[in-house]
Amino acid sequence: MSTGEPQQLHETEAADHGPHIIEQYGKQIAFGVVALVIVFGAASYVANNGQAGAEERWSKFAAAQAAADFANVASDYPGTDVAVWARLTEGEMLLREAVQLQFSDRAAANGQFKKAGEALESVLGSANVSPAARERALLGQARLFEATSDGNMDKAIAAYEKVKSVPNSIYASLVDNRIEALKKGSTQSFYAWFSKQSPKPEDRARPQDGLPPGHPELPVTLPPIPEELFPADWSELKIDNAPPFEIPAGGDAAPPADDAAADSSPAGDAASPADASKDAAATDDATSESSPKE
Repeated sequence: MSTGEPQQLHETEAADHGPHIIEQYGKQIAFGVVALVIVFGAASYVANNGQAGAEERWSKFAAAQAAADFANVASDYPGTDVAVWARLTEGEMLLREAVQLQFSDRAAANGQFKKAGEALESVLGSANVSPAARERALLGQARLFEATSDGNMDKAIAAYEKVKSVPNSIYASLVDNRIEALKKGSTQSFYAWFSKQSPKPEDRARPQDGLPPGHPELPVTLPPIPEELFPADWSELKIDNAPPFEIPAGGDAAPPADDAAADSSPAGDAASPADASKDAAATDDATSESSPKE
C-alpha cells in the first residue's frame, strides 16, 4: 500500500462525515455565531454609550456654578470621577463662603464649615479618587482646621504635613509658609481671640412709607423758621444789579422801564429825524478823520 492511501482515507472520511456534522451541530454553530455578534454589538454599544454618558456628566459639571449645583452633580452620578470632582469643588466653595461669613455671621459660618468638612471627607473616602483630587482635598481640610482653630494649631499643622507628604506636591512651598506662620505665637494669639468673636448680621430697617391705619398723626417737630430771614415787605426784596420787581394789580409783572419807553415810541425801533441827522454828521466827521491826508 502506498503512503498516500492513509491521507486519502482521512480525506474520504472527512468528506463523508462533513455533512453529518453540519446536520448534527448546525444549530449550535448558528447560536454561537449569533452570540458572538450580540456580544460584539453589546460591547460596541456600551463603549459608545459610556463615552456619551461621560460627555453628559462633564457637561453638567461645567454648567454648575454654586456649591449646591455641584452637590447635585455628585448625587446624580455616584461612583464616577465626575462625582469626586464635583464633591471636591462643593467643599472648596463652601469653605470659601464660611471664611467670609466669619466676619459677619458666625453661626452661618459654622454651618458652612460643617458642610465643607463633610464634602472633603467624602472625597478622601472615595475609592476611585485621583491623586490630584486627594491632594486638593487634604489642602482644603488643612485650611478648614486652621480657620476653625481656637489658637491650638496642632491639628491644622498635622493636616498641612499630610499635604507636604504627597510626592511632588505642587503646594509644598505654600504648606511650608503656612506651617511656619501657624507656629508663631502672634498667629496663635490672633486665632484664640478671633474664635471668641461672634458677629451677627445687622438688622435692616424697613422703610416707613406711612403710618398704619388708626395711628394718630405725629406732630411736626421741625423748628420754626426765624422771621429775620424774610423781609417785612416783599416789595423791599432787592437783588443786586436787577431791576425793581413790581406786581401790578392786573396780575402780570410790568416790563422794565427801558423796554417800556422803547415800545411806547411811535416809530418803535426807528430813530427820530433829529437823532438821524446827528448820527449822520458824526459818521461824516469820523470818516474824514480816519481817511489818509494828502
